[in-house]
Parts: sequence; C-alpha cells; structure tokens
Amino acid sequence: MELKNYQKRTLDVLSKFMTESRAIGCAKAFKNQREESNYPSTYRAIENLEDSPYICLRLPTGGGKTLLGTYAIKIAAEKFLECEYPLVLWLVPTDVIRQQTLEILRSPDNFYRQVLNNAFNENVQIYDITEFRQIRTNDLSQKLNIFVATFNSLRREDKKKSGLKVYQSNEDLMPCFLNNDYQNYFGDEGEYSFANLLANVRPLMIVDEAHNNNTNLSFSVMRNFKASAIIELTATPTKKSNVLVKVSAGELKDEDMIKLPIMLSEIKLSPEAAIDSAVQKRNYLEKLAECEANYLRPIVLFQAENKDKEWNVDKLKNYLVNDLKIDEKQIAIATGAQRGLDDVNLFLRDCPIRYIITVQALKEGWDCSFAYVFCSLAKVRSSKDAEQLLGRVLRMPKAERRKNDALNRAYAFLTVKEWWEAAQRIEDSLVAMGFEEQEAKTAIYQPKLIDTKTTIKLNTSEPPQIENLNLVLQSQTKIEKTSEGYRVTFEDASDDDVREIVNNINKVFKDKKDRSSFLKAVYQKNYSKPDAPPTVPKIKFEVPQLCLNLNGFISKATEKDFLLEDFKLTDKYPPILKNFTIDIDEHIYELDVMDHKISNRYLGNDSSNNLFGGETNWSIDDLIGFIGPRVINSDLNYDDVAKFTRRIIENYVDNHNVQLSDLVRVRFAMVKALIEYISECIKDGRKKGMQTLLFDKNDIACITPDVVHVFNQEYYPLRKPYNGKKKFSKHYYELIEDMNKEEIPCAQYIDTNPNVEFWIRNIDSDPKNSFWLPTTTDKFYPDFVVKLKDGIIAVIEYKGEHLISNDDSKEKKRIGSEWAKVSKGHCRFLMASKVNDQGQDLYTQVNNFLL
Repeated sequence: MELKNYQKRTLDVLSKFMTESRAIGCAKAFKNQREESNYPSTYRAIENLEDSPYICLRLPTGGGKTLLGTYAIKIAAEKFLECEYPLVLWLVPTDVIRQQTLEILRSPDNFYRQVLNNAFNENVQIYDITEFRQIRTNDLSQKLNIFVATFNSLRREDKKKSGLKVYQSNEDLMPCFLNNDYQNYFGDEGEYSFANLLANVRPLMIVDEAHNNNTNLSFSVMRNFKASAIIELTATPTKKSNVLVKVSAGELKDEDMIKLPIMLSEIKLSPEAAIDSAVQKRNYLEKLAECEANYLRPIVLFQAENKDKEWNVDKLKNYLVNDLKIDEKQIAIATGAQRGLDDVNLFLRDCPIRYIITVQALKEGWDCSFAYVFCSLAKVRSSKDAEQLLGRVLRMPKAERRKNDALNRAYAFLTVKEWWEAAQRIEDSLVAMGFEEQEAKTAIYQPKLIDTKTTIKLNTSEPPQIENLNLVLQSQTKIEKTSEGYRVTFEDASDDDVREIVNNINKVFKDKKDRSSFLKAVYQKNYSKPDAPPTVPKIKFEVPQLCLNLNGFISKATEKDFLLEDFKLTDKYPPILKNFTIDIDEHIYELDVMDHKISNRYLGNDSSNNLFGGETNWSIDDLIGFIGPRVINSDLNYDDVAKFTRRIIENYVDNHNVQLSDLVRVRFAMVKALIEYISECIKDGRKKGMQTLLFDKNDIACITPDVVHVFNQEYYPLRKPYNGKKKFSKHYYELIEDMNKEEIPCAQYIDTNPNVEFWIRNIDSDPKNSFWLPTTTDKFYPDFVVKLKDGIIAVIEYKGEHLISNDDSKEKKRIGSEWAKVSKGHCRFLMASKVNDQGQDLYTQVNNFLL
C-alpha cells in the first residue's frame, strides 16, 4: 500500500520536527516546522515534561490516523529518542476501539502490522494493558513493545484506592528492575509495578482521538508515566493541542479516501418512503458495482428509534422482510443486546449482508467502507450523534475511485420535521469530523425538488392557503371545485416555489391528507430522476512541464534527473562528518577502598580521553549494516553508501583515536550527521548536473504538449481556505487556498487584469494537483498560475524583500526563466516582490508582465 501524498507530507514534517526537537528544543522546532493553519501557533508544553515533544497530527475522519501512528513510532524512536526499540503506550478513547486496535496491530496479514514488522525487523510485540505481566527484561531492549489501553483504565486520581493492577507491585516484573538504576515513583506498594516500569522507561505515547483526552487527569497520566514524547491523532484538536500538521478533507477526497459529496434527501412523505428510497438506492448502486473491476457490495445503514418508539428495530426489520421482501439473511442487527456483526467479515464475496440496523451501537469504532447509504428514522439529537453515524458511510472502498461516479458518493435519507434542520446538522457534523466550514457546505448536495419549471396537479379536501406563505409564488395557482373537493394546479412551478410550500406546508394545507398529497405529487415528479450534483463546466487548464531530452527520450524533469549517472560519494567527498562530535555525557567515578574506608574520585566526562572506552561485540560491518539502511537515499547506490560509511568509520578509528565501541554508542547521532552530510553532497552533485543539463547544453531542456500538468476540474484539495475580505471573480475554483498579506495584493492585480481569463492559487507541496518546477533539492510550486485570454500561461512567484535575494530564490528564478525561455513565447515567468531592483512597485510588475 503506497502512502497518500498528504500522509507522506505529514510524516516528513513529523520527522523534521523530531530531529530539530532533539537539537534545539521542542518549542523552536514547532515554530520552524509547524504548517500554517488556524490553530494556535504558540507551543504549549506539558508541565514537568517540557523536554518531551507534545504535538498533534490533525486528520479528518477517514484519513488513516492509525496507519500514521504506526509510521510515527519509528520516526520518534530514531529521530528523537535515539533508540532501536521504544516502549509505546497506545491510548484510545473506548474499549471498542481498544479491541479493534489490538486486532489490527496483532494481525500478521494487516498492512499496519507489516509496517511495524518492516520497521523493527519483525521484533514486535503487541499487548493489551492487562497483559503487562508477560513482558520480560530482554524484551525492553530487543523488541518494540506496544501496550494498548484506554485513558480511563489509567486515569485515576488516587492510584492506591483505585485498585488498578498497573499501579500495584508485581513480582513478575521484578526482573525488569534488577541490574538497572531505577527510581521508585509510586511508593512501596508500587515499587515493582508496571506503572513504575513505565515511568522509568519513559514510554512514547500515541494518543488516538486525542480530543477526548485533553483533561487535567489525562495530562496527569502523561506526567505520571514520564512520557518521552506524545503524538496526538485526531480530527478535532482542542485549544490545548500543538497542531503540527493539518490535513484538509479536500486532500482526502482528492486521494479517494472518502466518498463525497453526500447526497442528502429528506423524505417527509413517510418513514416508509425514506426506507424505500434507501433500499432502491442500494439496489441501484449494486447494479453499478457489478461493472466495477474490484468487488463491491453496497450496504445500507439504518438507524432505528429506541425500543419504546414507533420505528424501533423490530418494526423496521419486519417492514424490510414482510413489505419489501428482503431475505432475512441480508439483514444484520447491531445493538447493545443483539450482536449481529460479531465475527462477520463484511468484505467477503459470500457475505450476504446488505442491510444493517442499529440504534447507537455503531457510533464508535465500527468501520466498513461498503456502507454507502445512511437512513435515519430517529431524530438526530446532536451534531456529535450525526457525526458518528454519518462517518460510517464516508470511507471509500480500498481508497480507489470508481468508474461510475455514483459509487464515489455517500447517500443520506433523513426524516425530520424541519426542511433545513438535517442539512445544518450534517454541516456541523462534517466540521466536527475535520472539514473546514467551506468544505462542509460544498460537501453536501441537496437535490432539487424539481429541476426545471413544471406543472404539479393534486386533489385536496380544502383549497391551499397561499396567502399564508412568506413569499408570493412565481407560479400560477388554479383551484377548481370538484365533487370530491378541489383540484389544485401549480403551473410553471419552480424549485423555489415548491420549497417555499414545503417549508410552510402546515400553514398552506390544514388537512394532513392534503399535505401528504402535495408531497407525494412532488416526489413522484422527481423520484426517478438522477440525483447527480450540478457540475460547473470549466475550460481544461493545461500547463507545460519542464522536460529533458536525453538521447531522444523526452520526460518531465525532476530533481533526481540532475544527479548524473557518474556521481559517487566515494569519488569526491572527504570521509569526515561536519558538526559531529563523539560526546557521550557520562560522568565517571572511581570507587576504591583505602584505609578501611570507601573512597571515590571523579575522573571527568571528557570523551576525548576515552575514559568510558571498552569492548564491543559489534564489528565495523555490523555498524555499517545498522547505519546503511538508515541513510540510504533513492538517488544513490547502496554499495557506494556502504563504502562511504566504511571510510568515515575507519577514518575516526585509524586517524582520530576513536574506539569502535564509542561509535556504536553514538550510532544514532552518527546516522543523523551522515544523513545531513549525504544530503549536502547530493545537493552539490545536483547543482553541477543542473548546470550541465539546463544551461551548458541548450538542446536538452524543452517543453512538449505531450507532457503537461492538467489541473483537476473537480478537485482543489486546499488545506486552509482563504477567508479574507477581498473578493475574487476569476479564480478557477470556487474556493481559494489561503494567502498571506503580501500575496493578496498580487492576487488582486491578477484578478482585475483585463488580459486574464482565469488564475489558480497554486497549492504548495502537492505534486499531484499543483504545477511545479524542479530544483536541486525538491520541487518548486509557484504561487500563481494564470491563463491569459490569448492562451499564454503566465506563472508568478511572489517573494518578500527579505527572501528575494537569497540562494533559494535565485535558483527558482533561474529555473522559472529557463522554463519560459524554452517555451518560445508560450509561457512566461515572473519573480515578483513588493519593489523590484528597478524600483517598480508590485502593481507595475504584475501589470507589465500580463500585458
């Protein structure tokens, strides 16, 4: 399973943060690496754990929080903790999720477990918190040990009175404390307790659904166990969380992780009509699924009322079986009393289940991406309830977009009293699930009652009271007296007219049967019509990529292409690490007996004197085997890296009087220094390669109509939407990625220029959805991509005055200018600033550029 782009970005930021936290402290690292978002920018340390990184990864529901948690363990272990096998305390909000997490992490076939096995050489042990007695002394140093627990199982104000086993001394754990310096944090009754072992080992904490655990008692758990680092995973961070990375719902949709939009229908005619609609929708989706390459069996999730209400579980099931003739084997009931989904694999082809009835049992922890349709017969009393239930139908099967677009959406049928009530609640729920407010509004689609003006006829017992409407209808209303009552005709009725009547139906039609007749006439008019959301036709927007013509083969230029084939570390770079000192902070004392008394003498902590030297069972080959896989870069040959590493090790041992045992002890620091050194070497090699390929040989760089970036007409996976006061009319998408105060005027000048057809605020670090140019280190994402009315593509990068002259900006300007040059007038590039070196202000620069 390949990681999604937003997952790679999240882990990359986490890695940089952990590395910097070790070097310069958590607060400075957070300031340097935190992604721009609307969450607080000031780092909040946990009291008495100021040196422990405490950060939050914010991912919407369906974003793969558990998967990122498994990857985060390795990153924290090597980049910050500098240990091979950490002890991990994985905390979850409920027992249901605890059981699911245990099952996922223990299953050898599960991808999450495979991630852990690959990262820790199969030396992985997963425990329930109640199984702590099974851990052995050797496990602490030779295995990754993950203990899964709920906060409630550890969160007690008085550990002695609570009776929790983890706080009680246990002889099974006594060997773990022998031959180790340890401190007794929990008194005599807890001296050999698992809690005391945790506090001495200092666990890495992974906190799932962290918004549930930001209480003072939860923080006391983190302090009591002396957490070495805390990584929160949640869709809805609290104000106390340090949000390092924020992933938007748009990014999930773009990566086919969730089904959007949600097709919302309120069936006011009757509960039976809502059930019928849900069943018919499911049947329709299953027919479409038969044409898909991968197996898919759409499922309806029904929310019944409580047992003392009319539409309880029994009545709903009877209606499905007796009235709709659904095979009872296709129905599962999952409530507190009935556990119809226990031990059922809904993804198997021979599984018959197509309908699931619940009340609240599926609110937490349940997950099946085959669930497409949600039908609620109960009042959704809170945004939280709607969030949990609706979230069950949002995940996309196998995270793969389907050929038929109807299978890329979720469906909700609700029966509520007020027409707009459900829509508002679902919008609130989506925000609670990690959507931005603008994303939530566009994620819900309410099909029109009627697509075009039409004539609606019905028979009523009494004439409609049109005068009771808040607005005058645009349609003509004809009322004819008949022998049975009245014949009512709404001629040229619009969707606004019909919606106005529905919103005031009790005022317009006094009789219940008349109200039913009107709603039935409306639904019958539009019942069989497709409910696809409206699409806004856009002009296809293509931008040529910078290409390289190598021996007649033309391909998109990437940073990797600039490292020439003959590049070798061993050929050009000296075997000495910069900014690396072999500093083991170990204070050494000499103990002796003199004159029948114990004496001690401090010998110092100067590592250069080799006071702590000793033998090691590691060989140079062993150390290379440890370092090599951790520093290898996809650009390099492993043999070259291994030889280079050997030269560095032998140089320290042979020429700098460093013992091999010392290098073994500082091997994690050596890995970091070597990664940094190799990165510098690669950057130097790419600079030379870029000069050769782009500037020394004029016939290599080119553009071609066959290699272009095409902006997706449906998706614009912004991370933080622009909410400023300035309005724009020519942006390619309805929403706009956020801009800083200096970029907004630049966007204004683009938007108001008469030569501009449309423009895009290019999203940074999104190679799939954004236009980019290669640099010697990575990819460069210009701020604005503009389509002029004459077809020319104009690209603008804005730089503040403090950045315009640095090496990074100079390289980007040089590459952008070369891209424009080889386009032969089809493309333009501008590096803009507040005032350029000719004294022109920003307006003049942009205006002249777009002429």
